[in-house]
Amino acid sequence: MTRRYVIGTVLLLALLAAHSCNLMEEQEQASEPIAFSAVVAGGMPATRAANMVAEAGLKGTGFGVFGCYTGLHTYAESSVTTDYMHNQHLTWDDRTSHWIYDPLKYWPNEEGHHVSFFAYAPYSDGSLECIPSFIFDHEVADPWIFYRLAANVNNQVDLLYADPLLDQTRHAIGDPLTFTFKHALACVGDTVRISCTDTFKDALRAQVAGGSCTEVRVILKKVVIEYTLTAKARLVLWNRGAANWNVVQSEEVLTTRTMDFAVGEFGRDYLLWKYSASAESYYPWKDIGHGVFCIPAEANGYGQVAKMTMEYDIVREGGVSLLDHTVTATLPLRGLVQEGKVLNINMEINNLQ
Repeated sequence: MTRRYVIGTVLLLALLAAHSCNLMEEQEQASEPIAFSAVVAGGMPATRAANMVAEAGLKGTGFGVFGCYTGLHTYAESSVTTDYMHNQHLTWDDRTSHWIYDPLKYWPNEEGHHVSFFAYAPYSDGSLECIPSFIFDHEVADPWIFYRLAANVNNQVDLLYADPLLDQTRHAIGDPLTFTFKHALACVGDTVRISCTDTFKDALRAQVAGGSCTEVRVILKKVVIEYTLTAKARLVLWNRGAANWNVVQSEEVLTTRTMDFAVGEFGRDYLLWKYSASAESYYPWKDIGHGVFCIPAEANGYGQVAKMTMEYDIVREGGVSLLDHTVTATLPLRGLVQEGKVLNINMEINNLQ
């Protein structure tokens, strides 16, 4: 009797397991896999800073998706986790011209059940220097990723976030969820320009006219910008259409990045302006394409600034020259650096001393 009872129990459990598997297969067959598409909104169109992610670039890097299932309740009514989809990597398939991922996720079979979706780009599995971590799948909070500035600006990485797709229910076949990506970072100093003010040039012209020299030249020798920037922050992917940054205040809140520009060709100095009684030449200096990405958020007491230093000579033929002249200026960046925007820098020489 005992043996027959045990065997019967095992057979019963096996039948139950088989029935459960079949039921799951039936549910998947009754539902449709969730499909996605993506577009990149405008932003920072003029910058040539390293590793900008445009729509074509997005197809090369892919993007990460988080999904939160809330059943009959809306996202706003729920405490959420990202265990429905957790940093799922979507990649572009040139063969089918679709975004694909594996394993596939299916819409809930229950009518009216909600899933909310969030996305960022470029995708990281935690190995990217700039995107080393993100929310755990069991953590109860709005989805977020951690971003920090690259130690070397040559390795800096652009960052995109998508408008959240909240409280989605089952879509029809062929109707994908579309993420609209925006730039989360700002870019500063992608164009740096140095010129002379009219007041400065008028004063030098007057010296030639007055006979204190026969010709005057302004020679640019060095341009350095030292940025003090927010080092790291969490980008919360729930947002109201603007990047939702939370500065992380641990260890070093601020970090510095120094751009030492090549002023003239082959190490030579650069002629900004030249004037004599018979001729005048003016060549404002410009550098393009060496912008620095920055997080458009500050912690109280930790302001972001750009400290600009330039060295120049005033060379007077037949007169006293002023050599190795250095001027500095500090520009607070608060309110000036904005997500998806490029802040260019114009510096003017206005000092004869």
